[in-house]
Order: sequence, then C-alpha cells, then structure tokens
Amino acid sequence: MKNPRTTSYVMTVHTGSAGDMLELQRLRKTISTVNLHAKENEKISYMNPRGAKFPRYYVKCQGRGPRTIHAIADGSYARKYDQSLPLRHAEKMDVYVYQR
Repeated sequence: MKNPRTTSYVMTVHTGSAGDMLELQRLRKTISTVNLHAKENEKISYMNPRGAKFPRYYVKCQGRGPRTIHAIADGSYARKYDQSLPLRHAEKMDVYVYQR
C-alpha cells in the first residue's frame, strides 16, 4: 500500500459491495461507541479528576468516480462536481476518521 497523504485515511469502499458497506457501518458503530465511552468517562470523577475533555472522532466519506456525467444528468454545468462528488453518485468512497 502506498503512503497515504494523511494519517486520517482508513480505507476505500465500493458502494456496490455489500461487504464493504457492512465494514463501513461497523466502523461508524465503533466510532460511535468510542465517543459514547469518552462522554461517559468525562462524567466519572475518579476517571477524570481535572474535568478534561476526552477526544471525539467522526467518520467522513469522500465520493470517488466519474463526475461530469452526473453533473450534466443533474441539470448543471459539467464541472460542478470537480471539487466534491455527492455520495449518491459515488462508485467508491474514501473513508477518513478525524478528531473533533
């Protein structure tokens, strides 16, 4: 595997693959559980005597695939989706986990 441009990159999933989408769902559930535990641990005085905030995370998906045909089909100009492809048109998605 090549070195990713960012350490936040996790994986690429294909929208047509049930296994990939299940893996994405599992990742989202895991991040949700981590955030829930962080929130609960902030409330427990012996776990957090100084009242510090524990980090929270979120999952972001970036759509990948052909852009021009979808922009024209949506009734817009051809270069509309050059910067960001809506997930409804994506063939693949790059998945990132960021800290808030």
